[in-house]
Amino acid sequence: MNADDHTVETLVAEIGRVVAERQELRAAGASPSELEQNRRLLATGQARLSHLLIARHLHESAAA
Repeated sequence: MNADDHTVETLVAEIGRVVAERQELRAAGASPSELEQNRRLLATGQARLSHLLIARHLHESAAA
């Protein structure tokens, strides 16, 4: 899915997938570079989620 195509709901699901992957990586003894790559994906997803939530709230506030 393209980064611009995400909704709050799809992004929450994607973050959940990345978190589950991180747990699997840790359990498997992944290298620091693998964990760092996963951490960056997680941080990017969380930042995008924040932006989407802010945009949703602003849109709802403007419509009220």
